[in-house]
Amino acid sequence: MNSVPKRPRLRCWRWITGVFLMTLVASGGWLALQAWPKHGYFEARRAPVATVEVEPPRTEVGGFISQAVRVRAANGLHVDLRVLRPAAVAVRLPLVVLLGGHRTGRDAVDLLGAPGPFAVAALDYPYDGPERPRGWRQSLATIPAARRALLETPQAVLLALDWLTAQPWVDPSRVELVGVSLGVPFAAVVGALEPRFRRVWLIHGGAGNREWIEHNLGTKVQSELLRGIAGRLVYLLAHGPTLEAEYWAPRIAPRPVIIIGAREDRRLPPHLVERLHAAAGEPKELIWIDGGHVDRRPEAVRRLLELVRARLVEN
Repeated sequence: MNSVPKRPRLRCWRWITGVFLMTLVASGGWLALQAWPKHGYFEARRAPVATVEVEPPRTEVGGFISQAVRVRAANGLHVDLRVLRPAAVAVRLPLVVLLGGHRTGRDAVDLLGAPGPFAVAALDYPYDGPERPRGWRQSLATIPAARRALLETPQAVLLALDWLTAQPWVDPSRVELVGVSLGVPFAAVVGALEPRFRRVWLIHGGAGNREWIEHNLGTKVQSELLRGIAGRLVYLLAHGPTLEAEYWAPRIAPRPVIIIGAREDRRLPPHLVERLHAAAGEPKELIWIDGGHVDRRPEAVRRLLELVRARLVEN
């Protein structure tokens, strides 16, 4: 007599188990698809400049000009940047395009200071989500926007370059691309795709996106097994296979690649820097400097940019 009431309950658990297994298989299949690089995506998404919003130039302490610009493409993609240049421009200037951390463009004046006899364009990533998501629900809701921003950053750089090289104060034959820290993978992609950059700088970044992610999870996830799983998941969600600097760096040749590592960098193991240098094509150069990771410290950023400026003066 007790067996009859159990049948609906049994069918319910079978249904729940089936849905769970289907969800698990679908999620696994989706993650497996993320392991396939989307190298052709960047060229397919390129689009010409459609509109430009330019704020009035602002004179900063130190006698230089800063100017906020938003460039929008015909396909709807937009990029925000801030340009720093000398107040009095009598000739076309060498240009440094800088990709750093999140909101580098917005903080360019404080981070970079006076540009010297050059123009510097600091770019923001095309991310429109909340700056600091609260709680797990809002954090999960930001994932699609963050994934889209990661994949569209190379096109955003190319869009900014189209506008910049058309300006009367830029020498289009002397344009350098500088990727710092999180900007390194994007700089490697863009440097490989765009010959207008005559030299590419990859600073405080390296090969092996997955290894880099797992290394930085070390202080938060003690279990090696869980750290490996979490690192792999973040790697796939962040388009790690598509944005591998190790793949793109050799494709920058024959234009020079300069890789700069920090001897006391706790965020990036030295062997990943050396591996990136080994992968790059000729001509290439590896420079080691004292100190730790740049971490958006103004003095560290300015010190690194001085190396770039010194090479610009030389040639």
